[in-house]
Amino acid sequence: MSQNLAAPSVAALTHAVPAEDGLDLVFADGRQHHFSLRWLRDHCACAACRHPETQQRLLDTFALPQVLALGGFELGTGGVELRLTWSDGHATIFAASDLAEALRPVGILAGTVTTWDDAEISADFPQVPYEALMNDDATLEAYLDKIDRFGFCFVEGTPATPEATQAVAKRVAYIRETIFGGYWDFTANMEHKDTAYTTLAIGPHTDGTYSFDAPGYQMFHCLAFDGVGGENVFVDGFRIAEIMKRETPDLYRVLTQVEVPGQYIDHERGIHLMARRPLFREDSTGRLAQVSFNNLDRAPFALEPGLMAKFQEAYATFARHANDRSLQYRRRLAPGSVVLFDNWRLLHARDAYSGYRRLAGAYLNKEDVESRLRVLRLKRAAA
Repeated sequence: MSQNLAAPSVAALTHAVPAEDGLDLVFADGRQHHFSLRWLRDHCACAACRHPETQQRLLDTFALPQVLALGGFELGTGGVELRLTWSDGHATIFAASDLAEALRPVGILAGTVTTWDDAEISADFPQVPYEALMNDDATLEAYLDKIDRFGFCFVEGTPATPEATQAVAKRVAYIRETIFGGYWDFTANMEHKDTAYTTLAIGPHTDGTYSFDAPGYQMFHCLAFDGVGGENVFVDGFRIAEIMKRETPDLYRVLTQVEVPGQYIDHERGIHLMARRPLFREDSTGRLAQVSFNNLDRAPFALEPGLMAKFQEAYATFARHANDRSLQYRRRLAPGSVVLFDNWRLLHARDAYSGYRRLAGAYLNKEDVESRLRVLRLKRAAA
């Protein structure tokens, strides 16, 4: 038996057709998927199968009988629900939107990613006002939406104090602890063995190439500056990926395959961090998930000579794009302007400077920032 509903909503089901060991479901947007009976029974969300508050599974998946059978099924009005009755009398109700969500890669936000160059981002610059951000959830959602879309967003009119800087970070999520501490506030004092703690130029890079889980987001706020130079640079690594995939696909592919080691060494403090991953890390669906590039922290490694030569060509091609002025958004950070950016997507850099500069900031975890945005979207949708 096939069930068909006319004029469905976008998130609705239009057809449910019995098939071997399951149901073939058709969604209003044209997607089709076969859901097995075991999957459907295992994902029942009734109070007996899933805790209504913790949303953790109560059902013992491994105690389910080997053979499952439906007693019946129907689509709710408008196709917004799928109702199942099992042969043992158990009832399951699925929201069509939940079934559709299950088809998306787990953890991927359904936002729109817009890559950019200097001219494009300057024409549509992502920023929000401090007071609105701190007091209005709609502005907070818009702020995180911009970061999800462009990879960064500025908060303008922020008081140039450590307290206000930390407040912006904590408005989003808790601050991540690393070898540099949690919230950091420093001058060029060489407190840590890192070029960031000098007045030297720092080329385009991402942070944490020596960490298994590189910081997902990074926040900067220049609390004071009295000097010359020190212009900050941001580059969209996803735009570079698009260019290389289009113009030099063989080199792009090399950078998805070769794992590049990074390291951080401070033996006086008992630290020697090492990790490795491809410059372009794709997920299981082939979607670009992370850009990881820091030539200063690249550790020695050797490959078969032919592959090593190809990698060096690909690595140099990426670096050439990262240093292309037309792809760089440049701006000297100043008191009052806080920037939060996606460290898995954007490269950042700084020109050399002379004089006094006090920089504050923090790292936030990838999953925590995305969690905040996900919840804000759900609350708005439920309102």
